[in-house]
Amino acid sequence: MNIRRLLASLLLAFCCLAAAAQSGLSRQQRLVQKNFPLLFRLQTQDALSELVENDATLVELGAQKLAAFSGAASEEASVQQARFSDEEIARAGKRFAYLSTKPAFRELAAALRKAGTYYIYNGLPNAEFLKKAWEQDARGISNVIDVYGLGKKPHYAAIDSIDFDAQGQELARLRATVRENVCAIAAGGPFYCVPLHTALSYIDISDRYEAVDFEPMEEGINKSAYEAVARTDWNKYPYTVILILGQGPEREGEAISPGSRLRARYAAELYRQGKAPFLVTSGGRVHPYKTPFSEADQMKRYLVENCGIPEEAVIAEPHARHTTTNIRNTVRIMVERGIPLDRPGLITSGSGHVNYVCKEGFVPFCEKMMYVVPFRLGRRLDGRTVEFHPQACATQVAPIDPLDP
Repeated sequence: MNIRRLLASLLLAFCCLAAAAQSGLSRQQRLVQKNFPLLFRLQTQDALSELVENDATLVELGAQKLAAFSGAASEEASVQQARFSDEEIARAGKRFAYLSTKPAFRELAAALRKAGTYYIYNGLPNAEFLKKAWEQDARGISNVIDVYGLGKKPHYAAIDSIDFDAQGQELARLRATVRENVCAIAAGGPFYCVPLHTALSYIDISDRYEAVDFEPMEEGINKSAYEAVARTDWNKYPYTVILILGQGPEREGEAISPGSRLRARYAAELYRQGKAPFLVTSGGRVHPYKTPFSEADQMKRYLVENCGIPEEAVIAEPHARHTTTNIRNTVRIMVERGIPLDRPGLITSGSGHVNYVCKEGFVPFCEKMMYVVPFRLGRRLDGRTVEFHPQACATQVAPIDPLDP
């Protein structure tokens, strides 16, 4: 790693840790909140924790899990034992269905429905809704263990893979330490302790915290923009936002690519024409592998410093790792901040990138990777610009991609 990249990485880590400290949540807590919303509430709400920790079936399940994990014949086998099996998922799911009649769990179901994190299950009765929410979290945890503990190739292997040789001695030694740590944490803990803390341990040793970079954004990178959103008269503009799809840099030490510069300049002109009150820069730390530079942050800096766009007019979305989530995560910000969903926004990029978004296969690919299609395309205004209509289903969590769920 060269000096420039090391310094940038240290600076980003400092900013992320400072933001987490200000908010009262650690980065790991934010990861759980973002990837596994049901389990986050079980951890942080006393009434729920008490019910789970006093449920005889779940207590037995947790004890069996800890015994199998601690007694595994090898370090790799211990990682395998940490995963939730299909039988364990089904067994716990039955208990969640049973607990759904308790007042605290009825309130939990109502809160999760309102948050939209399990949007695709919102039409189900409470028992089935909570069972499905649990299954989603459990399978997401096992997926993290598969990728970052066992070295399974993720969907986007070039950018999201494990740092270590899955069969190497370094990872074997780390697995031994993970087992010791998790056994100490899980003794007497809730039934999900071993899988959850194993998953978090492997995320940590691979330093894959991209999903919570710059959080809380309302206190940092987007403070002025979010304040401006709250006082915006949307009737003055034909569109709500202009989402810029950038082009990730591929050269070591490159903060922003030439393609992203050009796309940002084009979007700046659309802003000056009064098309929308806000530009959205979208993209995380993606290219090249484990880059310290955030695409959204760098494009926002470029728009402000090089194009003269007011900082409060640029919303950064620094978590997306793919075109699909560029759109989804932007819509999530719109939902969260109260930007109207009944009005269209604009997507702009290079013509080839916009062609990709407009291709027939893009919609089913979104559904496959994110479980939902968080937009409906409108008119293609020109080669580089297309309308999109945001959809509230964007709040659905997809832990199949733990770095951008």
